[in-house]
Amino acid sequence: MLEAVRANVSKDAATNIERWLNEPKYAEYKAELESLILGEEWKTLEDSFYTTIEFGTAGIRGSTGLGSARISRVTIGEATQALCDYIVSLDDSAKDAGIVIAHDTRLTSVEFAELAASVCAGNGVMAYIFDGYRSTPELSFAVRYLKASAGIVISASHNPPSDNGFKAYLSDGAQLVSPHDQAVTELVRKTEEIRSSEFYVGVEIGDIDIIGKEVDEAYINAVASQAVGEARDLSIVYSPLHGAGQRNTIPVLEAAGFSISTVASQMTPDGNFPTVENNKPNPEERAANDLAVAQMMSTEADIAITNDPDADRIGVMVRQGEEPKYLSGNQTAALATEFVLSQVAQKGNLTNQHYIAKTVVTTDLMDAIANRYGAKVYGDMLIGFKYIGELLLQKESSNETFLIGAEESYGMLLGDYARDKDGAAGALVMAEYAAELRSQGMTLYDKLLTLYSEYGIFAERLDTIVCPGAKGFGQMQSIMAMLRSQPPKAVGSHEVTSVVDYQTLTRMYSDGTQESVPCSSTGNMIVLEFGDHRCRISVRPSGTEPKLKLYVQWHEQTEATELAQVEELYLDLQDRLEGISRELEGMLLNT
Repeated sequence: MLEAVRANVSKDAATNIERWLNEPKYAEYKAELESLILGEEWKTLEDSFYTTIEFGTAGIRGSTGLGSARISRVTIGEATQALCDYIVSLDDSAKDAGIVIAHDTRLTSVEFAELAASVCAGNGVMAYIFDGYRSTPELSFAVRYLKASAGIVISASHNPPSDNGFKAYLSDGAQLVSPHDQAVTELVRKTEEIRSSEFYVGVEIGDIDIIGKEVDEAYINAVASQAVGEARDLSIVYSPLHGAGQRNTIPVLEAAGFSISTVASQMTPDGNFPTVENNKPNPEERAANDLAVAQMMSTEADIAITNDPDADRIGVMVRQGEEPKYLSGNQTAALATEFVLSQVAQKGNLTNQHYIAKTVVTTDLMDAIANRYGAKVYGDMLIGFKYIGELLLQKESSNETFLIGAEESYGMLLGDYARDKDGAAGALVMAEYAAELRSQGMTLYDKLLTLYSEYGIFAERLDTIVCPGAKGFGQMQSIMAMLRSQPPKAVGSHEVTSVVDYQTLTRMYSDGTQESVPCSSTGNMIVLEFGDHRCRISVRPSGTEPKLKLYVQWHEQTEATELAQVEELYLDLQDRLEGISRELEGMLLNT
C-alpha cells in the first residue's frame, strides 16, 4: 500500500500519509484513509496531506476532514495539547488559572470545542467553556475577566461551511505572536499523545466549568462603556449572517440605547449559512449583505450592519437616497478614527499621549486624521489584529492611552477591554457617528466624501488569486520568489520606484540603493511602491486560506469641495485601481 502511495503523491504527502497510517493518535481515521488509497484517490490524498497545517495569521484554519492539511479532531486535539503543555511550561499555576473556550455556530464547532475542553481536563488544566456559541471578542474579554492563562476559539471566521479552525490566546487576551506561536507549533509537531477525558465526566467532577451569563453581562457593559457620543435617533437593520453576532452586537447596541430591526431569516444560528449567497458569510463581499441591504432600502432605514459568523468583523451599508453605499473596512476605520478623535478632542481630553493603531495595509487616511488631531500613530504592524493586541500589551506600563485600532479587513477595537477586533464595538461607534451625522442632515457616506475633500482621495481595493491544494501552494511560492528576484519595473503606465521586502525589512530603490524598513515583525510580503509611499500594492499569501492577496492603496490630491465632484473623482480612481490590480494579477499568473 505504501509503495503505491509513494509512487502517486509527493514525498511530503507520502510521509504524512505514512504517519497517519501508523501512529496511534490517528487511529480513528485509518479505515477512511485506507479506503482512499485503495480507491486510488491520489488528488484528494495529495491535497489532504501535501503539508501539515500550522499557525498562520489567525491560528489554524481550513477545510474539515481527514489529512494533515485539514482540520480534524486530531488537529484540534494536537493544538489544544500543545497549548496546555506550553502554558504549564511557562507557569505551573496555569493549570488552576485554566483555559477559556468559545465557539461560533459552525457545523463542527460544538464538537471541537467540547474536545478542546476534554483535552484541557485530561491535562489537569481547568477548562471554562461557554454554554453556547459566542463571539471571538467575548472570548478575548473572558480570558482577561477570568484571569485565565489562555483562551481558545473554535471558528473559521468568514470561511465557507466546510471549514473550521482554532485560534489560541494567552493571558493578555491577545492571539499568539512570536515567539509563542512558534513554540506552540513546535510542540504540536512533537505531540505523540493527546491526553483527554470524557467531556460530561469533566463537567460533573468540576474539571470543566460551563460559563455564560456573568461573563456576558460584564462583556456587554465593557463594550457599551466605549460609547463617546450622545445621539441615538437612528434606524438600524442588523444581521448576524447566521452567526454569533446576536450574542454581542445586538445586546451592546441595545445597552447603548439604540433600536434595531433584525433580518429575521438570518437570525437562526446555522453553520450552513443557508440564506447567504454562495454560503459565504463574509461582510467584505457585497452579496453576503444582500438581505440586510434589501431590508434597509425597503424600510428606509439609515444604515445596515452585518457581522461574520464569529462576530469580530463588521460590514456597514448606508442608505444614500435611493442607492445603497457599501463602506469598505478601510472607510469604516477612517470614519471611526475621525469620530473618536473629534469626540475626545471636543471634550478637551485629547493629548499627545493618545494613540491609534493600524496594520501596514490599512488606509493611510487614518494617519492623516490622527496627525491633524495630534494623536500618535502606530502603523508598522503586519497583517493580523494580533499585532495590535501585542502593541497594547507593550504599552500597558506606559503613559500612553489607546483609543482605536483597525485593520482593512473590516475589524476594529475601541478601548482595551479586549485584545482582538470586535464587531460589536465597531457597530457601536458607527451607529453613534451615523446618528450624530443624521442630526446634521448628513450620512456616513457624505462624511467620507468630506474627508476626501479635506485630505485628498484615499482609495483601496483587495483582490485575490485563489491557489487551492498542493499545486496552488507551489504557485504562491513561485510568485513570491519571482517578486523578490525579478520584481516588475512597471505595472501598466506606473513605474515601480521601490520594492519593500518584509522578510528582510528592506526597501530597494530602482537605482539600486536600499534602506531598512521599520516593522514590529517580519513576514512574507512584498510591496511595490509607485513614487509616493501612499501609492502601493502589497502582495502576500494568506495565512489562513489558499489565496494570494493583492492590497492596492492609492492617494491623489484634490481641490474639489463639492461632494458630487469628489465622489466622481473617487469612483474614477477606483476604476483605475481595478485596472492596475488586474494588470499585476496577469503578470503574476504568467510567471
